[in-house]
Amino acid sequence: MIADLRQQRRDARRELARVRWWRRLVRARRDLALAFVAEPGGPGELGLDLSWEALAAGAPTTDELGQAVWPEGTTLSIRALDDLDDLDARLASYESRVAATLDNVTGQMVRALGQAHTVEVENKEA
Repeated sequence: MIADLRQQRRDARRELARVRWWRRLVRARRDLALAFVAEPGGPGELGLDLSWEALAAGAPTTDELGQAVWPEGTTLSIRALDDLDDLDARLASYESRVAATLDNVTGQMVRALGQAHTVEVENKEA
């Protein structure tokens, strides 16, 4: 049980790091798009198992994120800024769910470790 919780915690931490990385890229891309729009003279997945698929419901796909950060021949516009804002909002929501999952798994792991320690101490005393 503790080994499973450790693995779940590692997975949640890895996914949280991945989501935060994408959020930084989306915000950076938005900053670039805004700079382009504001410039004078310029125009105004997941390969996840089932438990992660449920958690990721509504989160942007890797393809969506890749297209937002590295668009192919896309003209930057106010619409692009709106799309980036939408992606960031969806990522923020997903980040909150992953962080809550990480907190939950960490709490379960701490309780399981405490119970294992208690059993170990009681067995030594007996």
